[in-house]
Amino acid sequence: MKSATGTSPATVHDALLKALRAASDHNRSDVVAPAAILWTDKERRWEAVVPRLRGELPLLALGSYAPEEFTGPAIWLRCVIAGTLPEVELPDGTPIIYLPGSGRADLRAVEDCPPEVRPLAELQYRGGFFTHRNARDWTPAGFLQNRLGVKVSEDTATRQALARALPKLLNESVLTLEAQSPIKAAYLDSLLIPDPDRELLRWLDGPKGYGERIKGEDPAVWAAFRRICADQYGFDPVDDGEVTAAGLLGERRGAWRNVWRRFADASKKYPNLPALLDRARPEKMTLFEPPAPYWPQDNREQEDLLRESLSELSGKPGPEARAKILALEAEHGERRGWVWAEFGEAPLAGALLHLAALVEATKSLGSGTPEELAAYHASEGWKADWATLEALASVETERDSAAVKAAVESVYRPWLEESTRRFQKAVAEAPLPAPVEADDAPEPESGVCVLFTDGLRYDVARHLAGVLEEQVARVELGWRFSAIPGVTATAKPAISPIGPLLGPGEGFGATVNGSRVTADSLRLLLREGGYEILAGGTRGTPSGAAWTELGNLDAAGHNRGWKMAREVRRSARELADRILDLLEAGWREVRVITDHGWLLLPGGLPKAELPEHLTTVRKGRCARLRDGANASYQVVPWSLDSDVRVAVAPGIHAFEAGKEYEHGGLSPQECVVPVLTVTASAAPTTAANIAEVKWTGLRCKVRVEDAPENAKVDLRSRAADPSASITSAKPIKPDRTAALFVADDTREFEAAILVVLDSEGRVLAQVPTVVGG
Repeated sequence: MKSATGTSPATVHDALLKALRAASDHNRSDVVAPAAILWTDKERRWEAVVPRLRGELPLLALGSYAPEEFTGPAIWLRCVIAGTLPEVELPDGTPIIYLPGSGRADLRAVEDCPPEVRPLAELQYRGGFFTHRNARDWTPAGFLQNRLGVKVSEDTATRQALARALPKLLNESVLTLEAQSPIKAAYLDSLLIPDPDRELLRWLDGPKGYGERIKGEDPAVWAAFRRICADQYGFDPVDDGEVTAAGLLGERRGAWRNVWRRFADASKKYPNLPALLDRARPEKMTLFEPPAPYWPQDNREQEDLLRESLSELSGKPGPEARAKILALEAEHGERRGWVWAEFGEAPLAGALLHLAALVEATKSLGSGTPEELAAYHASEGWKADWATLEALASVETERDSAAVKAAVESVYRPWLEESTRRFQKAVAEAPLPAPVEADDAPEPESGVCVLFTDGLRYDVARHLAGVLEEQVARVELGWRFSAIPGVTATAKPAISPIGPLLGPGEGFGATVNGSRVTADSLRLLLREGGYEILAGGTRGTPSGAAWTELGNLDAAGHNRGWKMAREVRRSARELADRILDLLEAGWREVRVITDHGWLLLPGGLPKAELPEHLTTVRKGRCARLRDGANASYQVVPWSLDSDVRVAVAPGIHAFEAGKEYEHGGLSPQECVVPVLTVTASAAPTTAANIAEVKWTGLRCKVRVEDAPENAKVDLRSRAADPSASITSAKPIKPDRTAALFVADDTREFEAAILVVLDSEGRVLAQVPTVVGG
């Protein structure tokens, strides 16, 4: 249908409005204007769209008295047309009266008209009709075909679907419908259910609530949903039920493959589906049927088998345990990609990733001097410590923890013992250097904030550095030897800026000018030395120098033993947040220091006997010997007084029983401590131009001009925050394009920011966008 300007209406809605207005066209020089246009609709096929047309047309409807909806009985309608009800204001134009349930033929014989319509029958002589030129009522199908030239299939299913989808169909462009011609039921139902895979998953996750909600909001949508389920997925939600549907989902045939893919991509949105799949799992045909990733029972059975296999490693020789872990990883590693891992139902498969890394990290040991062993630890050895922490932290239940601990002990314990003994032997041949060489305390550095954290082991510092770098900070990670022994009373003051002023005190405590150094007195001395003390979350004055403290890993280790592994990532996150906050406040540099590392071994460190009468103070892995006392263990000088002898426990032993966490001895883990120098990243020196952003569904294609080598694009809710990414960053291809996909379909139409990043993660360019366009 062409308008007077020769253009086609944009949508069906536009075409319907135009046709209704055109019904009152007349030759002004020959006839008077029609009093009203009668819109007859015997089968009530247009009734659902009439409310939408009000306000755009002078449209009235026959029905129960509801003047606010321009609806009422025939006498009231006549009064409105006659203008005797000034309180009813219609839009300009010839009034149109919609007559649901009445056809044009019903009005021909006035005496035979239904009583409710009879007062309006005479309007046919003073007005006109909105009907087909053959005098029949317009139907939606007839209007599409004869007014718009869009063919519509004549089958019953399409006729029913058209009735359901008519309100949505009005929004469709005529050009789109022409491209879909002939219109069929499947297309019409897709207007009501545009994403059937998602709606099917929503129904499966809560069948009763979903059905009641949809039927309450719009029964037509529920009818369309049922029809789509029958046509596309081969079941009926009412007749077959959710268990049947879940069985089809688990079998993943035909259209169900994509439904499963959608579930796997956003499984947390459907928390009730696993239990439903449990109920739908078919019986295994044979005992040797391989596990399938689609059934939660199969995953649980595999977890049980893996737990048993790991538990059996307790007491096994190291080589045998290592080979078994690698074999188990080959067998079970793929389950980390199963959807059940997203639900936390495959923790042991997750732990295997770290146990396999532990096997790899413990293949070799360093050798040489203490400095060479420390350098090896800083480059390679720390990986075994970190893999152990990650494996222990990846499980929660007692049964799973027992299995992982058995595997850790079988691999980590012998490696840790040998690594420690090599270090102790090297120290016996070449003592560790004094932690403080200067005679005077260093001058405070303006713009530098020193952050002390207790018990930051080198492997944890590596993780912390990674967290900071993800937040676009520059990190220089170095190492130094801790004071001897590596206990807080000695090592914390020694590594602080007042270290050169220290003298020996009782036990392993330090003094300054004869006064014992405590946590409070240390801060007082630092304040007197020109350092601002930043307590809590205060930011201080960045033009000066400052000291602040944060972190409780050491306390967690003493209190929780091996379970402190679960605290490590949280502690690192808190440290990173504090460091970034200080940089944001304007500090030029944040220098992170610590006092000592530690040993951690589930099941406990073996005990070494040391009679108390030989010592003045005894800690878990070290003791101060009495003058003249002889001990059968390695003895080293105290860092604060070389005349004082310190006995250290052999290997990974402790002087107290039941210690899973301890420090103060001689091992790379305890003595090689990190020093992190953190600065804010410099502003990028290059720029990029985002030339094009094009969305197709949830896929975004980007074209970037002038981007440097190794640049990437990302989609974020906050431009500078990598943790705010809503997709995976993708490299820019040689043709200067990149494609991003948003897997979470709930983010459609959400505001976002497209960013271009250089190789160091700095933002080179950004533009706002909307997910899905």
